[in-house]
Formats: sequence, structure tokens, C-alpha cells
Amino acid sequence: MELKRLAADVYASEQEDRGLGWSNSGFVARGGGFVVDTLYDLPLTRQMIDLYASVHPAPATRLVNTHHNGDHCWGNQLFAGAEIIGHRGCAARFDMFQPAAAEAIRTMVDPPEHLRDLQQEFSPFDFSGIELVPPTHVIDGDLTIDLDGVPAEVLWVGPAHTEGDLVVHLPTEGVVFAGDVFFHRCTPIGWEGSTDRWIAALARIEALAPEHVVPGHGPVCGVDGVREMREYLEFVQREATAHFTAGRSVLDACARIELGRYAAWNEPFRLAANVHRVYRECAGSTWDAPVDAAQVMADVRVVKEMLGH
Repeated sequence: MELKRLAADVYASEQEDRGLGWSNSGFVARGGGFVVDTLYDLPLTRQMIDLYASVHPAPATRLVNTHHNGDHCWGNQLFAGAEIIGHRGCAARFDMFQPAAAEAIRTMVDPPEHLRDLQQEFSPFDFSGIELVPPTHVIDGDLTIDLDGVPAEVLWVGPAHTEGDLVVHLPTEGVVFAGDVFFHRCTPIGWEGSTDRWIAALARIEALAPEHVVPGHGPVCGVDGVREMREYLEFVQREATAHFTAGRSVLDACARIELGRYAAWNEPFRLAANVHRVYRECAGSTWDAPVDAAQVMADVRVVKEMLGH
């Protein structure tokens, strides 16, 4: 974990992306301390808090959860007394998956085959002792906060990665904290929303023209990284739509799609999840239609083997 200074009083806590859960966070050392996202477990979140304390010793008074996935909010309990801002879509789904369930999978002695990959992803973390602390300030749209003269624009861009996707724009500092709307140098994956909405969310970040963008996963970069992910989604959408029209299965489509430069991204086998999403859309599903996550992840495992990972 590394503290990166992006502008005066603006920082990112960046982790190397090693798969599921290795997320980033942001901090503005103004207005009583303003945090964007906590981390997957309490030890990691304490480490993040220590980094922020090196530039702002007092506990932060505000926290934004960009969405409800645990690697962006399961450390909330360590911000006792802070205002926690989240979108209604985040708040509604906050307890969909419990830390105790993740810990049970992580500590299984002999997990069933369909949970083995997930157990491997969970193995570096410690989900014990986590108490879910949901947003205390629930919003339906955008919100602007004055951080002692630094405006923070909290923008709702969902449903993209999730329904409750928020990004935080600091226009005077040239910084966007993008949450999981943006994955940099690692293949995106999402369950709610639509490919079109996700592309539109990335285009909105591009239009803000920030100097620095903090992704939910992967290294901090400029707006060119955002454009690259948008182009990836557009590429997958075009390819998958053509294969759907030709009547091919998801796995057949994945076998035929040449990833090119995207093959070097972390976890390229998540292609299967993105093709599944496009196929659902081609079949007329709405953004909030139920998803057969077990089937999606089964196909992700097949593509993982197909790509030799």
C-alpha cells in the first residue's frame, strides 16, 4: 500500500492489483478530512488510516462509499462518528453479501469446486470482526461539498458497475476518484447496470478532463487510462453482439475474440463476464434483471483455463 500525493492536500492510497479485493482509496486533507472508500478488511483499512494520519492526524469526519462491494466499504466501522455518504442503490444492497459468509468461504478446509477460485481470491484477507456500517447520508443524485474552499463533486454515474456508482470530482485540483467505474490495467467486471451506461460513465469522467484519476483497482493514471477502458467495453460490446447475432455460445464467442493489447491486463478471463452481460442485453434483459452469477463464474473459470492462466 502506497500513499500518493496528487495535488495540495489530495492523496490516493494505492494497492497493487492482485485480483479480487485489492482496491484503492482517496483522501482530501481538508474540511475535517474526507475519505473516498475503505478497504476489504480491518487490517488493510487500519493501514490505510495510518497513511492518511501521516498527513492529517485528526480522524476524518466524512467518508464516501462509491458503491456497496465489500472491498470499498467493509472498513467503515473504523470511522466511528464520521458522516458516511452513499447512493440509495448502495445503501439498498449494503448487506447483500456478509463478511461472515466471506470468512466462512476463506476458511473452508475442503471447499466445493465452484468455491475454490473464490476461496483463493479471499485467502489474503481477514474478514473476521467486520461489522457492516452502511451510509448515514443517502443521496439519490449528485452532491457538492465544500472542503474548506476545495469543492468536492459527488456524482452519481450508475447503474454502471453497480446501481449506486459514485465518483468524486475535485475540479480545482484536477482529480477524480472513480471507484469501480474504472479499472486500470485490469479487466473490469460488474453485475448491475448496462454496458451502455458503463461506457457513458467513463465518457463522463473523460469529459471532466482530470489530470489524475484514481481507479477502484489498478494504478493511478491520467484520463488516457479511462479512455482505454471505455474502448475495451466498446470492443467487447461490438464483438459479443456479432457473435450473439451469429447464434454462438458465450464460450464460443470468448474463444473467437482476439483480445490483442487487452490480453496483457490482469485477469483477462473476466472477458466471459462481460460477454455474458452483452448477451443478456442482446436478449432484451434490463439492467436490474437477475444474473446467474454461478453460471457466469463457471464460464470465467473455463476462459481462465482457455487462456492458460
